[in-house]
Amino acid sequence: MTERLPLILLLALHLFVSGVFSTSILTIENKCNKTIWPVIFSWRSQVSTSGFTLKSGEARAIQAPSSWYGLVSARTLCSNDSTGNFTCATGDCESGGIECPGSYSWSPVTYLLFRIDDGGINSYTISLEYGYNLPLKVVPSIPTCISSGCMVDLSKTCPNDLKKFVGRDIVACNSACREDNSQENCCTRYFNSKQTCKPTQYVQNFDRACPFAYSYAFNDNNSTFTCTNSTDYVITFCPSSIPNTTRSSMAPLPAEPKHDSQGMMLNTILGVAAALAVSIIIVVIAIVVRAKNAKRKNELSDENIDAVVMLKRYSFEQVKKMTNSFAHVLGKGGFGIVYKGKLPDKSGRDIALKILKESSQGNGEEFINELVSMSRASHVNIVSLFGFCYEGNNRAIIYEFMPNGSLDKFISENMSTKKDWKALYNIAVGVARGLEYLHNSCVSKIVHFDIKPQNILIDEEFCPKISDFGLAKLGKRKESIISMLDARGTVGYIAPEMFSKNYGGVSHKSDVYSYGMVVLEMIGATKREGVETSTSNKSSVYFPDWVYDDLERKETMRLLEDHIIDEEDEKIVKKMTLVGLWCIQNTPSDRPPMRKVVQMLEGSLDALQVPPKAPLSLHVVTDWENAEDSQQSSTLSLLERKSSSTGQYTSGFSKEAV
Repeated sequence: MTERLPLILLLALHLFVSGVFSTSILTIENKCNKTIWPVIFSWRSQVSTSGFTLKSGEARAIQAPSSWYGLVSARTLCSNDSTGNFTCATGDCESGGIECPGSYSWSPVTYLLFRIDDGGINSYTISLEYGYNLPLKVVPSIPTCISSGCMVDLSKTCPNDLKKFVGRDIVACNSACREDNSQENCCTRYFNSKQTCKPTQYVQNFDRACPFAYSYAFNDNNSTFTCTNSTDYVITFCPSSIPNTTRSSMAPLPAEPKHDSQGMMLNTILGVAAALAVSIIIVVIAIVVRAKNAKRKNELSDENIDAVVMLKRYSFEQVKKMTNSFAHVLGKGGFGIVYKGKLPDKSGRDIALKILKESSQGNGEEFINELVSMSRASHVNIVSLFGFCYEGNNRAIIYEFMPNGSLDKFISENMSTKKDWKALYNIAVGVARGLEYLHNSCVSKIVHFDIKPQNILIDEEFCPKISDFGLAKLGKRKESIISMLDARGTVGYIAPEMFSKNYGGVSHKSDVYSYGMVVLEMIGATKREGVETSTSNKSSVYFPDWVYDDLERKETMRLLEDHIIDEEDEKIVKKMTLVGLWCIQNTPSDRPPMRKVVQMLEGSLDALQVPPKAPLSLHVVTDWENAEDSQQSSTLSLLERKSSSTGQYTSGFSKEAV
């Protein structure tokens, strides 16, 4: 190993000096309770847009090209005036429209400065130099890179003479420099030194609140964070919490340069050189550590869990207080019990708190999977995480409370007499959007592997949210086939390739299959029993067979237990039927990706064709049953799901079918 180190050093040096030119994905998401209008301004290279609208809960992925240098900010309280001119209360780029082309005038907003693939390195800086309007958080796709953020109470942090009001509401904080543009407050000319340019009250207040944001030319914080040029980023406006960054974990880089071009070039060269040296050292150390500690790579400890999971951590005593000593049970599952509680802050917000069973924790893989997956995923159709507890054998996950429970309860309790097809359709679309985000727009590609009605929660506005990421697997966005050592999921929703390689490779298309099963269960297609077979024996059959037959006879609506009330509902049910059948094709390549599924659901019914009938349906059933029968003596992560009322499998496949 020692003899190979010089070669490794030369290789690492070559890679970092020559640079691997690549793009980065900037996913901008709005967690505010209002619409925002992000701005992307470019000094070097260009991105696809310079400004757009993001409603509350929405996200948008932007591709930043190699060598891109620019900023990201967000405008608030925007509207068109009587002349049609587009203006904003904060962050207005003075373009008169949603796009912000041309020059950019500094305004009192929170800025995020990026350099993409600058000498083989990415870097970002949160800048409060000219003001503050919205809290934000930045999370790189590589766990070892530093996440950072800034979230303050403007009424307490902003000096009174710098507050910007709209009505009685404080909407932004002007910097002292922006307020009077004086040389003294802006550290220019004769005041361009630490001795002559003293930090203002604005700088002092924000330096205490956000110690790793750039607000003053001569402060001692290291506000620029670097990572490799293959890093993607999630930028969240109005996050529920920000990472607890420590100074010891940061690479010592100079603060973001301000005015003179020679200083900018010098700082860039120094920054790249410093990051290059640190990166080479990290590569060598990582190789040596991996060689010595390969058997310990899956161990869970206080140190590595805090390094990977950027969430608020609670003690078990706090967990007990939040749940009133576990007084209110919401549900039980294979991995633990879910309790209702309240956050221990001024909001007193209702939460759901899952306590993991000690027997299910193993080496902590499911625990880490769920924390990492859900903390990286931020979407209106993904359950939000508020924190976690890891204290010895006591492990808990804290997430938002869903007052309407899970989809399976919603179907059985609220749809028993008269189905609300529009509500079910909206739920199907929401789940599809959430999966499309996980597969394509999240900072790391996430395959859930356990999509089922029990893991789809419904909020007070009947918006569906995907939950329970214990079996999820993270990967790179460009990867298609996922390496799996064992099957995982719930019987009835597992794709055929999960338990037999004869059907193809495991990928994000495995989630598509599970989603199709959920959609067909929502319309009742998986529940029909008592089909008369050619042998005159009462027996269950593979349900898509009779669905196809009914489609051919145009009798689908008649077979849905007279729940249809008008022509519009008929169209909804037929569209969901066709989409569901496309999603459960045996071969992964025959299934549409989730982006296409969303288009199919939101598009015209006339554009949908009946998918080809799978020729190996009964073989799928046989393979599934064999996998299920072997789960008692193997490591397959297959969880039986039986109806509590009948004891029968509710997966759409029946024991009698084999």
